[in-house]
Amino acid sequence: MNMNHPPGRWQALLDVLSGPPPNEAVLATRKGKPFWLRHRIFLVGMLTSLTLVIAPEVVNQCNRVPDPSTLQTLDVRILRTDLTSPHLFVELPDGQRRNMEWPADLGLGRPLPSRAWTDAQRESLPGCLATVQGAPLMLTPSDRFRIWTLDCPHKSINIDFSATSKRHAQDLNERLLISLGVLLACSLMNLLVFLREKRGHL
Repeated sequence: MNMNHPPGRWQALLDVLSGPPPNEAVLATRKGKPFWLRHRIFLVGMLTSLTLVIAPEVVNQCNRVPDPSTLQTLDVRILRTDLTSPHLFVELPDGQRRNMEWPADLGLGRPLPSRAWTDAQRESLPGCLATVQGAPLMLTPSDRFRIWTLDCPHKSINIDFSATSKRHAQDLNERLLISLGVLLACSLMNLLVFLREKRGHL
């Protein structure tokens, strides 16, 4: 009786992805070594995915739109505005000076302009005595303060919570879909690397 059954569909797929038959000479040199030495390229790929894709997305999702009742209300004098984050440099009533920013992507890429205000509003705000509402950001390596509303009566500029929150929620949802797609591609690549390292081909 022939006991050699043909490989199942999934096993056949794994064999194709794993490449040629195992390289016994390479595997012999790795025998007994810890996992992190046998699969160095795979672990580097996983660490890169964690650093560039997963961690920034976790920070973004932890800083979603807050409950407006939890926002801090501050009176500030706007000293400077910038196109990219941090968007405002302000002075508080006690003389303290600090940066503030509009809702924006917290990824590792270059800072992007905020869509919360227009160029005309940004250019006219320096020197304005304004009231802002915002909250500190979570899980960021430095102290960062995100604002959601700004009211400058002298310049007739009012940017409200409904506008900034709606726009930021849309941006977060779009970014999440993109990140999931990138994560899926990275995971498939890391799986391929793992399978080939397991057979001694990397």
